Amino acid sequence: MATCSKELCDICYNQHITAIATVFCSECDEKLCERCSANHSVARLSRKHECITLHNVSKLPQFVQDTKLYCIAHEESYEYFCSKHDEPCCTNCLRDVHSECHNMSSIQNTVKDVKFSSAFYDFENMLSYLINTISNVIDDRRENLQELKKQKIKFRKDIRAARASVNVILGKMEDQITMNMNKEFSEKESEIKNLLEKFEKYRCIINKSQECIHTLKMFASDFQSFMAFRKISENVNCVEQATRKVFEGNLLTHIEIAMESTVPYSINSNFHSLGQVNVKHNSPRISLEVRKIQEAQLVSKVLFPVKIPYIQIQVKFSVKLPCSGRSGQRGEVDCFGCCTLGNDDVIISDSLNKRLVILNNNGELKKQLNLSFVPLGLAYLKGTQIIIVAHNKQKLIIFGVENGLLLKTVTYNSNFHIKSISMKDNEIIVQNDSYGFSLLDLDGTVKTKTKGILSDTDSHEALCIKEQIYYVANDGLCCCDMKGDEIWKFQHLKLRTPFALTSNGSDILFTTDFESGCVFAVGTDGKLYKILTKSSRHFKYVSSMYFNKDKKQLVIVTVNGNIFLFDVANKNA
Repeated sequence: MATCSKELCDICYNQHITAIATVFCSECDEKLCERCSANHSVARLSRKHECITLHNVSKLPQFVQDTKLYCIAHEESYEYFCSKHDEPCCTNCLRDVHSECHNMSSIQNTVKDVKFSSAFYDFENMLSYLINTISNVIDDRRENLQELKKQKIKFRKDIRAARASVNVILGKMEDQITMNMNKEFSEKESEIKNLLEKFEKYRCIINKSQECIHTLKMFASDFQSFMAFRKISENVNCVEQATRKVFEGNLLTHIEIAMESTVPYSINSNFHSLGQVNVKHNSPRISLEVRKIQEAQLVSKVLFPVKIPYIQIQVKFSVKLPCSGRSGQRGEVDCFGCCTLGNDDVIISDSLNKRLVILNNNGELKKQLNLSFVPLGLAYLKGTQIIIVAHNKQKLIIFGVENGLLLKTVTYNSNFHIKSISMKDNEIIVQNDSYGFSLLDLDGTVKTKTKGILSDTDSHEALCIKEQIYYVANDGLCCCDMKGDEIWKFQHLKLRTPFALTSNGSDILFTTDFESGCVFAVGTDGKLYKILTKSSRHFKYVSSMYFNKDKKQLVIVTVNGNIFLFDVANKNA
């Protein structure tokens, strides 16, 4: 759809009513005003449609906006995709044009989760790979140009030195060698500049493709993304093939031009030149990284989404934390930690009432344990043992839930002000007082410590997987190495205030938006993700999450004591 400064609502326009449209539904292919959008969002046939604002629509490339959701020839919606002709078709097209085509597939199955497919993901990687490769070629050629300038200066000095040794009679020879030199330098510099010009254009193409792909992921529908993806990939594949030809065509050899002087043994001897222009092609200093891009090139074939888009959660129980009169304000709680024990019991810390609440795996209350200190975060250690962060105690407490006994205290540096805690094998990940994170052993000794990477002293949940630290920042989910150097940052419009964090221990992170209640599953690569629950008052103010790897269950706890236990499954498994 084309956008202008003032778009009219399609539904109102058909009723001869003038109303300014605010959103666009890609599935209905209609612009809607606020009133029609409200009706559209609750109608049975359209309540699951996702609308985007016209402002965001305008960010899409024009060819994406112009993508039609229906067959222009028959005015019917597309139902199939023909791999043979590489085009969508309606039922009439199927009968009239594609009756003998065998590689027909449902358009819904073809475009479903296309933005999460391995082809789409690999295409993004291909864009990054190409922009890096092209940038390397440009930098390399520029470096060679600078070297040639220096070599040219040296070459001139060598010419003058040779000429001085043979006097005026060698003037003609000097002219000849200078002419040869200028010819060779001119040719080689011209070759490099021509190649530079090509790769500058390639970089522009790839940059625009990256911006387009990012915009598609944020705002385009699956069908728009699918159609745009094929169109963009044509140009990108051409760039990729051209880049390969450059590497294979021996065009990246480092050119070195120097004078090969001819020593004048005698002025009367038969020599006709001061030397020769010796062009030496050294081995390239950069190489083309071999990578597998088959999936991204086979756009029209079956797409195989990775497992994150297929994650499903199903609530096993939802309960309200039982009240305690201990605080003097009956009914109030303040939950900031949770985990499951080896016997699958769920344990929650209530800071306001200084207690631990233990539920069985069906959500039934087993017992409450009153504490002499204020518990903040907690982490599962082993069996029925947990580690608790005690408020203002400068120590971690290893606590036995089964018998309600304090088993051990772990003291740590008095300058530490621990705000969050999680476990990595037998080591403890804590947020330290230096705007970073530390890895402690069970005796409180600091093993490693990141540099300052946080912008404030608020609590930031963190965990460690395979020598990488994942943590919630104020505006997104971040990943850094053990020194604190950022690797990636995941941001989303529905993840403006991330808070709680947990993982399956290998490749999937779970986090929530504190204000909206959206629950996210994010890959440890920072690219693949799925929103598991939409905005809901039930999941607002989530303060803690825990993933039981053995049972594949996700515990979610809110500050005000709403407790949820979900079974997590991969529907594609």
